[in-house]
Amino acid sequence: MFTVNNNELGRLNPYEAVDFFRELLWAEAWKLGVSKTLIDVPSAITVADGGIDAEVKNAAITGGQGIIKQGLTRYQIKTGDFDPSKKAEIKSILFRDKSTDLKPRVKSCLEKDGTLVIVLFGYDNPDRKDDQKVNLFRDTLKKSHPKFANAKIEILQQNQLAAFLKPFPSLTLKLKGLNSLPIETFKSWSWHDDMKPSFIKSPDFDQFAISIRDSLRTPGQARSMRVIGDPSIGKTRFILEALREDNLAPLVIYAKAQAFLNSDLLINYLSREDNIFQVIAVIDECNLTQRIEILNKLSNRSTRIRLITIYNEEESREHNIDYPRVPQLTTEAIKQIILSYNVPADQVER
Repeated sequence: MFTVNNNELGRLNPYEAVDFFRELLWAEAWKLGVSKTLIDVPSAITVADGGIDAEVKNAAITGGQGIIKQGLTRYQIKTGDFDPSKKAEIKSILFRDKSTDLKPRVKSCLEKDGTLVIVLFGYDNPDRKDDQKVNLFRDTLKKSHPKFANAKIEILQQNQLAAFLKPFPSLTLKLKGLNSLPIETFKSWSWHDDMKPSFIKSPDFDQFAISIRDSLRTPGQARSMRVIGDPSIGKTRFILEALREDNLAPLVIYAKAQAFLNSDLLINYLSREDNIFQVIAVIDECNLTQRIEILNKLSNRSTRIRLITIYNEEESREHNIDYPRVPQLTTEAIKQIILSYNVPADQVER
């Protein structure tokens, strides 16, 4: 659900691709602590731009995914069947029409030792030789502008764009047309205020958590779990921590029951027979009536959908649903939790 495929990138028109790339740059800049004032991605793509669609200037960075470079980075964004291995296409990037004069902002980028990045929303063919496509650009430059024979040029294809989107699931949902859905990723859920305090394990946490993990990992089963317990005993936090595993957390979506049920688009999307993704859907604040309705719509659709519903009232238990126990905290553990909320030590016992 949070993975982009080539068709989804390839269907964007030039306007959509520029707007989407702008948001990707903003997201990466936020992650790196780069000011948005250094990013310029105009939406007026039909106005003469000197050969450049986007720019990040004077970026001082020490990490990141590589989409923003140290110093100056300028981008040319291409959609459709643009092929960077064809001489005519390469010349259209670098030169003015029917000329070997470099486009003004391409030239100034190379003169300033910046990086020119060609972003391809509609292309994902492999190189047959090492750095084949990049070397074609450099060879074309060298013939008429020898001083740029070793210019910093990069080509970003569909598979790389998909990889850049991995840390930004909200952008992935937007690309898929699902950004209005009432769901959160595991990471977004873990950032809730009530999920942020330090986690204090009960003695039997690992035992109960492993039982849940093993059940979810069992292939070929459409597991449905129901977590029930008094308010504020830590049901939601327990499930969050139980799912905090590298091969489980990426599958998790989190939603409140009423919002989940109100979204016909989400339920229809999850139910589609042509979807192959695996999902662990954690549905919180889910009363008995809501649980029955959700199970009726999803439980028999596929073994790829695992449901965990959470509520705070006891109910009659059904044989086809797992009811994992919530670990019980010791008195000392409860004291540690209360102290973490800055309650005076002499009040903790009370």
